[in-house]
Amino acid sequence: MKSGQWIILNDGRRIVLEDKEEICLTLYSCADAGQTFLVPYPSAGYGGGSLWMSLSEKYLLFAYYSGESEEAYCLFRIEDGGLKLVYESGYRCGEGASYAFADNETFLVQALPASVGPWYLEEACTDADGRRYFAYGELNILDIQKGTMERHLLRVVPSADWDEQFAEAEAFFVDEKTSKDMVYLAMPWGEEALSFPLKETVIFSQ
Repeated sequence: MKSGQWIILNDGRRIVLEDKEEICLTLYSCADAGQTFLVPYPSAGYGGGSLWMSLSEKYLLFAYYSGESEEAYCLFRIEDGGLKLVYESGYRCGEGASYAFADNETFLVQALPASVGPWYLEEACTDADGRRYFAYGELNILDIQKGTMERHLLRVVPSADWDEQFAEAEAFFVDEKTSKDMVYLAMPWGEEALSFPLKETVIFSQ
């Protein structure tokens, strides 16, 4: 996906993010005439943001963060020479979010790490069955046509030979090769492929 503070479309138009005072997204035509969408200033604060364009250039994602370990996004459809708001997520706890559209652009995936480490066994959570786990983050999947979001929790269950060196694990990312049938995640231990439908809680054993 194209990304940055400004994006040039294949037809020569460009979209610019300006956020020094107000948060403005402007779609400029080739003649430099522009239509601006003013994003309401988030009540929890604003630490910065970036633009992401779908491959078809039909959808624009404005991803932003509060600066207090919270992330959010607005999804727009580009139509009639302007930006039409499709969905606004609101802030979710976490940091280092990554995004991917399905190959047919029917849904958008937000991968949101909530905990990167340290992961020491004595600090692990315990589920109803007495099994220890680490809360790793969320997969938030937006059905673009319906405007509905599904949230899936990601947990890591430590094995009997858990390596304490792994306690400083890195964040995870959603891969752009995500399709309408599968979500691909780049994890510290390698790639994970998850097929739909996803369980409410996705568990990885390490």
